[in-house]
Amino acid sequence: MSQILSGSVVASPVRDQAGDPNDEFAYRPVPAMAPISLFLALCSLAGFLAIPCLAIGIVGMITGVIALWQIRRAAGEFGGRTVAWLGTSLSLVLVLGAAAFHTYDYITELPEGYLRVSFSELAKATPPTVAENGEPQIAPEVAALDGKQIYVKGYMYPTKQLQGLTEFVLVKDTGQCCFGGQPKLTDMIVVKFEDLTVNHREQQLVGVGGVFRALAPTRSAGLNAVYVIEGTHFK
Repeated sequence: MSQILSGSVVASPVRDQAGDPNDEFAYRPVPAMAPISLFLALCSLAGFLAIPCLAIGIVGMITGVIALWQIRRAAGEFGGRTVAWLGTSLSLVLVLGAAAFHTYDYITELPEGYLRVSFSELAKATPPTVAENGEPQIAPEVAALDGKQIYVKGYMYPTKQLQGLTEFVLVKDTGQCCFGGQPKLTDMIVVKFEDLTVNHREQQLVGVGGVFRALAPTRSAGLNAVYVIEGTHFK
């Protein structure tokens, strides 16, 4: 189409329905993966709160790469390249940043002179048993820790008191096995503080340091335990 103005011919600005691939302002459909990758990238901030949440950023990167592949394969029919690149790049940066944060925290959280111990190590040991004389018996590898300063991470067993705790039960996880009844003896440790009080943290991983008592039958929060930590550190 053209118009004649003062004897000259001026072309009308008619845009091709397919759109110019080089025109960023031309409307083109955007693959769903592109905005999803950006959304997941923003959600990947949760990776700084917990290691399992790093998976959100990883999925965001994968989604962004798929979106970029779809856009490239479409040969200009799809838009959203900038959104997909932003989602992919932001997910990558946040995943690496969160991973570095957790690595640094892991390296620096152990108090000097303390031995890092996990519930998994205690679970691999022979569970405590009761001998004929009624005294509990524990595995040699656990008995070797008695009297040593250890650092272990776990979850606080829920009690009615939430603040100013001088004693609580540290358990392996927040599964129904631990919060629905008596946990296994290898899955719980009674923590006792003398000069420190702490507040209950609901379903949050905490670290406890102190002197480990491998054979100290104790009842706390309605639970029977044989492992005790005379707490000195809490994180």
